Amino acid sequence: MMKCTMLVKHVLLVAAFWCCTFATPFAHAAPPNDAQVDALMDTMDMRRTLDEMFVQMDTMSESMGLQILGVDATPEQRASLKRITAQQQGVMRKALSWDTMAPIYRRIYTRLFSAGEVEAMTAFYGSEHGRSIMRKMPQAMQLSMQEMQPMMQTMIADMQKTLETELKNVDPGAREDDHAH
Repeated sequence: MMKCTMLVKHVLLVAAFWCCTFATPFAHAAPPNDAQVDALMDTMDMRRTLDEMFVQMDTMSESMGLQILGVDATPEQRASLKRITAQQQGVMRKALSWDTMAPIYRRIYTRLFSAGEVEAMTAFYGSEHGRSIMRKMPQAMQLSMQEMQPMMQTMIADMQKTLETELKNVDPGAREDDHAH
């Protein structure tokens, strides 16, 4: 009987140790609730960051459009570019509006981060250093885009040359034969 009691105590002790050791991290890894994620998004001022991103994208889009047109563009071409750019910007702003993006951010942050991590980020971004970093992020993004623009232009030009070369080498008769079968 004493051996049985000792065995039960040993099993209970091992079970208690296991629960304390392995179950505790899972308890701390609870997902954040919507209010915690909303507080983080407010602290990070994500709505303002999204608005600033639109301004930067607008400027970049207009700049790239003007570069594509070239210096010899007619006033009509420039006016057409302005209309097209404004329309595209409107579509983009609607598709990526805060009302559209906030639920997406909320789902991602809830799925990816624990409540403790969200609370830690909220505390950091609410601090003086965190606020300073968040204020500089749009500028960091803008500088990154500026640095990448020449690479992108070169890449687009190379892709365009490759496409033009390939299209010149396509045998028009081969296409018709493909459709006949």
